[in-house]
Amino acid sequence: MITYPALKAEMGSWRYFIVRMSMRELAESVKLAHDVHDDKTLATAIQRVLREGRAHKDIIPYLKYQEDRFFGSIVVAAINGNPIWQPVDMQDQEGVGLAGRDERLKDSFGILAFDGTQDYYALDGQHRLYAIKALVDPSNPESLGAPSGFKNEEVSVIVVMPNEHESQDEFLIRYRRLFGNLNRYAKPMDKATNIIMDEDDAFAIITRRLISEHPHFKWDGVQKESERIDCKSSSGSLKKGSPHFTSLVTLYELTRDLLDSQSRRNLGWDGDGKSQDDLQRFRPSDEMLDLLYDELSAIWDGLLDALPGLADEPHLKRHTDLEEGGFEAGSDYAYMRPQTQRLVAQIARILIDKELLPEQASDAALVAEALAPLGDLNWELHGVPWRHVLYVPTSNEEIRVVEDMTRWKMRGDERPASNSICMQILLWQVGAATQDEDGLNELRGKWEQILATLPFDEGLPYVDSMWAEIEAGVLR
Repeated sequence: MITYPALKAEMGSWRYFIVRMSMRELAESVKLAHDVHDDKTLATAIQRVLREGRAHKDIIPYLKYQEDRFFGSIVVAAINGNPIWQPVDMQDQEGVGLAGRDERLKDSFGILAFDGTQDYYALDGQHRLYAIKALVDPSNPESLGAPSGFKNEEVSVIVVMPNEHESQDEFLIRYRRLFGNLNRYAKPMDKATNIIMDEDDAFAIITRRLISEHPHFKWDGVQKESERIDCKSSSGSLKKGSPHFTSLVTLYELTRDLLDSQSRRNLGWDGDGKSQDDLQRFRPSDEMLDLLYDELSAIWDGLLDALPGLADEPHLKRHTDLEEGGFEAGSDYAYMRPQTQRLVAQIARILIDKELLPEQASDAALVAEALAPLGDLNWELHGVPWRHVLYVPTSNEEIRVVEDMTRWKMRGDERPASNSICMQILLWQVGAATQDEDGLNELRGKWEQILATLPFDEGLPYVDSMWAEIEAGVLR
């Protein structure tokens, strides 16, 4: 006989029991769904496909290295075993005090017993179960490095069973419905909330610190209501007329880009081979967090020095409308648009790597000197290399002359290719990438292929004049 202390509860048609199991007990007694049922058709499948790579990449390292590891309840289906529920009436027990008067205690606590012939399998939590099995199995290489005493740690298990007189087919249908409901109505946290809440992701931690401490981002009021950073948008974009410099989601990506140095990609983020992905999953030491933040802060100081316009009111530099008669100088800047801010950050990091040693990247004065060429580039989206590449007119009608265009927008289609072309051109202009004649012809060819919605009656001369502007922007 196998017994468990348990709580009994009911919801809808389900009567279920909440028990605790040690990791060893869970691994030894609960099976994966495919070990119990041979799902030959979609009509009888009772679980999603087990993706072992997910368990190896994410869950096993989490259990091994996260001291504050914690799992929600694993939902287990129990078949056969002649289950017996023996309630323990808490009202009859001495010493339970006023709580003993609660009618709910009559049949809520007790012992759940099986005769040993039962089959358990994970209805929800099979990837967590797979990881636990790997860590408690001495023959599995993944068990090396498992936390001391892990086998005796405990997890909450919700056990669901067939109702009396319910056939296996009926039970299977209810299981499938339960699995669907568990996943359909479990809404994951959005990106912005993850960044606000995550205490392991180094980039989330120092992004929040940037908002709290750096003068350019700091907001004296409630940070979630900041007019510098939109902490609510999960898409990363900003609404038209927004007063924000950027969104929290984009600022997080900028943090990653600005710290993603060539030396870290080669040697690891801690000098010992750790990847950027490792720093997202496992909180580094406070000392390392301080070093990363100091470098990030210095880079933003350098950017503000190289691009003074960054400190301007954002809404003054995000104009999609054109003044009558042509382009308005300074009307719409790439470094004020979340869609192109990452490109700015990536170019900045390349310049820092080109000009400075890794240990110099925390020196704001040296960083500002390395980033100075950014100030000579054309960041106006109505100019080259942005015009007709990443910034396009909204009109779907045949376009005849530039002056007829009244509103422009960030390009939606072919965004990665457009970003790549702009980056290659800008890196060439600042001298971070060299181009011989053949390379230059190839670059122009790619640029021409990506051009969108050109004025109808300008044709090749207009393309030639734009390319001449690009060449004129090369820093000699």
